[in-house]
Amino acid sequence: MYEKMLFGRKIMYFRHAPPFTNLDDVSARDTQPPFDNAPGYQCSVFYYWWAFLRESEPYRLCCENGGTGPLASLYAYFGDVRPDDFMQWWRFGGHKRDGQNKAYSGRSLFCEPVRPPIKALQAPIDTSALDDKCVLLSVPISNDLARMTAEFQQLMRPIVEERMREYGEPQDKALFVVTSPNPSLKSLHKILTAWQAKQRHTGKQYDLAVSLGITDRIDGERGDPDHERSVYTTLKRLLTKAEVLIKNAERGRFPDHTDYDKKGQSPELPSAFKRVTKTQPAASAPDNDAGSLLI
Repeated sequence: MYEKMLFGRKIMYFRHAPPFTNLDDVSARDTQPPFDNAPGYQCSVFYYWWAFLRESEPYRLCCENGGTGPLASLYAYFGDVRPDDFMQWWRFGGHKRDGQNKAYSGRSLFCEPVRPPIKALQAPIDTSALDDKCVLLSVPISNDLARMTAEFQQLMRPIVEERMREYGEPQDKALFVVTSPNPSLKSLHKILTAWQAKQRHTGKQYDLAVSLGITDRIDGERGDPDHERSVYTTLKRLLTKAEVLIKNAERGRFPDHTDYDKKGQSPELPSAFKRVTKTQPAASAPDNDAGSLLI
């Protein structure tokens, strides 16, 4: 889990490394950069989520129309991603902060809800500090930790099950969850670069492959049927991966490489789309970065 401290000492938690600035402690980060000397804002899967969503033509049209259309539910969270400044979107989001609707910052979409820790209470116990999300237990202290743990699970299971029946599944996940346990930033960067180059390219496919360095990694030369077949296959594979990633970003899933349309399946909805709120809270003031640590 990654910890991000903001000015005002507010802390946000992320399951994957957030983008970093020169204020952050990155000594303990285990994230491999997407390329040599990559800027801090690109050293995060959340940057590539934003970047691939920006490549979606339907979502771009949604942004142009003020958040209306088939992707309006996604726009309610991600807002307008057309501007080039990722860190601006990460800190402040893509909505106008007019107080009319909830204005999500980019990072608030991916941070984990804060759960109060289990703690030992000192006598005399002040029960007024407890709320309906806490339970007071008396646990005899012994040297048999395994037995204590087993008894704790046996005692708590019916309590938790009863609460789930009354209140439903706990909302203990981020609004949008990274679908891969260990996404490769290098792979995502390679796929994104190929897709963006294709959008700009007006010449032959082989020349596009040359510009991407694909031909350098495949034996043979132009005019050789086997060589060209391998080049085109490699290029097509990259572009197909990009199309699937963009399509699934439209569904609020990333980096999801599953072609649900081809398989005739429906993907699981992100947590944000499962939550039902009675009112839309007013926009809150943005948080400012102070630094981050790995916990």
